[in-house]
Amino acid sequence: MIRGPVQETDTAAYLAESRRPPGSKKTRHLLPGETSSEATFKTIQAWMTDCLGNHPNCPKSHVGNGSHTPPLPRRLLEVANGKVVLREVAGQKRHPYACLSHCWGPSPRRPESTILKAKRATIEKLKVEVPWKELSKTFQDAIDICRRLGIDFLWIDALCILQDSNADWSLNAAEVGSIYENALITIAASKSKEGCQGCYSTADPRYLARLVGGSDNVYVRLKPPSYPVHEVYLDLENFPLLDRAWVYQEMHLSARVLHFCSQEVIWSCRRMRRSESGVSDEEATDELVNLTDLHGWDPSWKTLGENGKEDPRTLWYRTVEEYTRLHISYPSDIFPALAALTQRLHRLKPQDMFLAGLWKNTLLLDLMWRAPAGPQFGRPAKWRAPSWSWASVQVRVAWDLRLDSVFGVVELLDVRCDTKGPPEMGSFSGRDEVVITLRAPLLKATWKKPWVRSRWPIISRSTEMKDGKMDVNRFYPDYDYDLPGEHHVSWDSEFVLVPIAISTMLLDESDSDGPKNNAHLVLALRAKRKAGTYERLGYGEIVEDHVFADWSREGFQARFGRVDAILRAIPRQVITVV
Repeated sequence: MIRGPVQETDTAAYLAESRRPPGSKKTRHLLPGETSSEATFKTIQAWMTDCLGNHPNCPKSHVGNGSHTPPLPRRLLEVANGKVVLREVAGQKRHPYACLSHCWGPSPRRPESTILKAKRATIEKLKVEVPWKELSKTFQDAIDICRRLGIDFLWIDALCILQDSNADWSLNAAEVGSIYENALITIAASKSKEGCQGCYSTADPRYLARLVGGSDNVYVRLKPPSYPVHEVYLDLENFPLLDRAWVYQEMHLSARVLHFCSQEVIWSCRRMRRSESGVSDEEATDELVNLTDLHGWDPSWKTLGENGKEDPRTLWYRTVEEYTRLHISYPSDIFPALAALTQRLHRLKPQDMFLAGLWKNTLLLDLMWRAPAGPQFGRPAKWRAPSWSWASVQVRVAWDLRLDSVFGVVELLDVRCDTKGPPEMGSFSGRDEVVITLRAPLLKATWKKPWVRSRWPIISRSTEMKDGKMDVNRFYPDYDYDLPGEHHVSWDSEFVLVPIAISTMLLDESDSDGPKNNAHLVLALRAKRKAGTYERLGYGEIVEDHVFADWSREGFQARFGRVDAILRAIPRQVITVV
């Protein structure tokens, strides 16, 4: 620990210890300079001892052999005694193990970054001994970390799951959440985006404190990169691992995580976050709401099901919003990479049903996801989900925070979502086996090409909409309609708007009885060849034309009421959405 004051510079700003807010517990520490150093491992051991001995809320499922003790993974690497051996350990006596969270790579320009994988032809050899020279730098470092921490077993996905066996992969992928959840610790190669880059690092000299001239106890350094507690601060240069979709659930479910970063090591558990420099130190308290972050320190998942905690629907929306912004190498992994969190939410509401990323009991509200405004990507080259699922697009999605209730005249008549295996894995029996059937009013409309490409398409209103003085206030396409192929949408083509839900926003949030700005939320659908069958194209809002609007409290309520009455009077039709 630094004995005298420390000054850090972050661009032009200087932060001195003496200027920290009263009551702040953060202190600054000298960086050893090498994350493989003895000093670093003494710090790690101190963090672990503190967590295991003094944190009652941090899980300790890695110990014990009672009837309620979680089972071991099917396979583990035994790393003790100077060699590495793949063991079949399912059903054996329980012992602590670590997990590795890493980026696979490789870079096309760096064939040496290719990692060793377990396959049907090689697994028996790996059970005799895993060749050290064939292990990537990241795997070698992770094994060294385990040995130095006294952990004899390590789980690495590439070596503990047969990578050329769909059956073995599916079986183990469904258990990944429990594997990370029940590990003593997760080792995260957070600074590496390829398998050859390892866990260990040497700090940039700018981040190493040096004595100020003329002083024997005042130090100065550049402020080390802080752990990103929110997507706004996601630092892909220093934390590339955190951009990986699979890592999202690994971080949320791990009891303890050791992040090996570009400049230092960072510890995270349910109770605290610690860093060698002290820059990223935080205490997890009820008052410190900023610890609900993208990468694991989220009390909503840790305390799922406890009274007074976050509503499951809201938690799911936030989870999907965060998850869909992350990078996924294989489009078919969109459901498996989130399956562990899906399973845990399903335990909370076992009577519900998971349907291609949505939930049956809240399906009509769940349908109202939207892609961001502006230029879009195309749909995935290979079909992976029905058009009504957020997994059918390749962009980050979101739900309107004002989403209030289902439009009263809409009925969910039927849902069919047949899968081969657990629903959360998203292996569907076929495109025609994943459909929903609704009874709802339909409004006809026509696309008009926007003058500016970055804007959403212009919707030409039908006579029905004009007579009702209705307009589309906002429209969010699900994907780029201009792209050629199966999903291309020609301009001036017809489609339908289906009102599904209602959003409510108080114009004055301090006055709960004040005027409300209500809107009907609609899905845009286009007809398929089969009569009565449609696919989703986008999301929008229908409001009354504002040209001659009455902006009084009564005016707001009257305008919404007029649109509502018109929509309710439209004859309902039965449609199937695929």
